[in-house]
Amino acid sequence: MAADDRNLRLIEVASAVLHAAPGHSLNAVVLNKVLFYIDLATLRDRGETLTQNPYVALQNGPVIAKYQNRLIDRLNELGIARQISQWDGSKPIVLEVFPTQFQFLNSEDMIKVSDVTSFFADSTSRIASEFSHRNPGWQLAWNQYQRDGKPVAVNMRIALQQIIEADPWMLRPISDGNQMLSNADAAIGEDW
Repeated sequence: MAADDRNLRLIEVASAVLHAAPGHSLNAVVLNKVLFYIDLATLRDRGETLTQNPYVALQNGPVIAKYQNRLIDRLNELGIARQISQWDGSKPIVLEVFPTQFQFLNSEDMIKVSDVTSFFADSTSRIASEFSHRNPGWQLAWNQYQRDGKPVAVNMRIALQQIIEADPWMLRPISDGNQMLSNADAAIGEDW
């Protein structure tokens, strides 16, 4: 996919997220986590991420690569959202203009955006970061970053493990191999 399309997708999804957020605003850490988990959910459900953008592992968890330039500054340049400074030191990103039409999002995507945004809506940066620190894809990339000193892309297929439900058969204890052998010796079961 061309870089321009990836950038447009990112801005479109971020705009939809901000629209779905309470007060149409989120801080940068939470916005990045919402985008990350929307991408994981669409990867799980469709086999591809919604934004088609890479994430890197930073201390606060996975973030869009070069998020300040490609996400926050770009939202501001396009007049879609701006980052404001508040008296308490927070710097939320506030939606200014909601797009009237979407090129990359369909109605199912909008439901997913709403669901994931609602999940994180009341989270502080710390809570959202701590949740993302349980992600195995981020953990691997973060460990490599700490060894090499360079931001590392999060492997989304590994990251997906955090949101995939365990199959019920995995919750059963492994049966005793001796019991299986004695059942086979006793001719219990059928030949293949």
